Amino acid sequence: MAQIIDFGKNVPSSFSQTTSFSVQVLPNSTILGQFGLNVAAGGSALLQATVGLQNTGGTPGADCIYTIVRNGAAIFSIRAGGIPAEVFDGVSFSYMDSGLPAGYYAYGLTVSAFTGAAPPNVVGPLVFSGMSLLM
Repeated sequence: MAQIIDFGKNVPSSFSQTTSFSVQVLPNSTILGQFGLNVAAGGSALLQATVGLQNTGGTPGADCIYTIVRNGAAIFSIRAGGIPAEVFDGVSFSYMDSGLPAGYYAYGLTVSAFTGAAPPNVVGPLVFSGMSLLM
């Protein structure tokens, strides 16, 4: 049975508290969330993200690359396809960061638009959370 060691979250926007800002195009990135997490020796960190996007342009939007960083270094990336014109879409994913030595880690989530098409707007929900587990 797993033991929960710590929990961290960054929730700047839920459905009831929407936000709106544009995703930057590579090589720049937009920081979506950050938090710290204490991990026990031999433990793992289960990281989860949900991001609501909207394409406000008249053409299909740009693909986006989401990146999770630990202490400033990228540890996971996922690419999501472009959103059709004038459409809202939510992206959710999770990642298990395992094999970590005991310590306190800073986690962050960024997004970058990948193609030359119009970058989408982040409109919420915007949730980034993590749970430190000892198996």
